[in-house]
Amino acid sequence: MSRLASLIARPAHFAAAALLAGALAGCAGDGFAPSQPQVAAPVAPAIPAHLIAGRWGLAAYHRDEDRARTEQAARGVCSNPYVIAPGQNGGVIMHLADRPQAEELEVKGAPGNRTFVGPPGEPGGPQDREIVAYDGQIMIMRWMDSDVASRYGTTVFARCGGGATAGRPPASQPAPARTNR
Repeated sequence: MSRLASLIARPAHFAAAALLAGALAGCAGDGFAPSQPQVAAPVAPAIPAHLIAGRWGLAAYHRDEDRARTEQAARGVCSNPYVIAPGQNGGVIMHLADRPQAEELEVKGAPGNRTFVGPPGEPGGPQDREIVAYDGQIMIMRWMDSDVASRYGTTVFARCGGGATAGRPPASQPAPARTNR
């Protein structure tokens, strides 16, 4: 008879072995039920959607030394602005790379005070753009996908007149009409 069989054959030994196995199994965990996977709490974007919405002159550069010139070029095209509208679900209406139709994109926060604009999903996804600079008048966005970035460059948005200044949203009430006397 094998050793295991002889232990099982004696009821007292079997009970002691079962208790010992149960005690050892209890030591394997912390005594609590298995926890659910931790989901990180969403981080608020450093630049909220209402500050991104507006009328913007648009230009792009590929080399950092062209940034100042590109900011001037973006200011110069406000006669034909790129309009970023607020979305119905709290995002902004913009174009994704290589898509002819504008659509609502999420404004997503990430650790380190970072802000991304893109389709639903984790911040920094391949279709996202990161806002790398923003002062209320100039906003600079960098594409996350390296292929898209190599084709489109780094985008400079220059706020066109009548919009937010110094990072504030536009006034909610228009100025009163002037009357001629």
